Amino acid sequence: MAPRDPEAKRRALLKAARAEFAEHGIAGARIDRLAGRAGCSAGLVYTYFGSKEELFTAVFDQVVVQAAEQAPISPDDLPGYAGALFDGQTAHPDVMRLATWHRLEQQGGRPPIEAITRSIQEKVDAIRKAQRDGRLSTRFSAPELLMLTINTASMWALQSPEISDLGPREHAARRATVVEAVRRLVEP
Repeated sequence: MAPRDPEAKRRALLKAARAEFAEHGIAGARIDRLAGRAGCSAGLVYTYFGSKEELFTAVFDQVVVQAAEQAPISPDDLPGYAGALFDGQTAHPDVMRLATWHRLEQQGGRPPIEAITRSIQEKVDAIRKAQRDGRLSTRFSAPELLMLTINTASMWALQSPEISDLGPREHAARRATVVEAVRRLVEP
């Protein structure tokens, strides 16, 4: 008999929950279905995470941390950062679906997710410092510049096919458009 490995079960639940939430959102996700995907009982979800909402928060925290690691911000190369974000969104469409579900279903009285708040503040602080040092344009405030960069990188991932098909369809051409648009935002 293999020894119990609670951390392996937790990781399996997070992986299964990521797929389940990306497909169905928080409201549509089913604990029994994601537990089946993870190969464990539904009761373990509540043991490890307390509730479906807390499990979603754990999944989303993990996604935010992974995104920050895979596309670290460099205020001296915001166009490159935008290109890396675009690449990540293209390679992992489930992340954009999770972000959409988060935006749709986490509105209202729920407190903000700490990992997101911390990540955003670190990025704004880095951009603000680069602006003070004269390395970035001050045409937009640091928060505005971050939002413009992220939204430009996400412009194809967030649109319906009818709109996204207006521009180029090849990955390289879309990426070049994102990088060039952000370059023009930050140039003096």
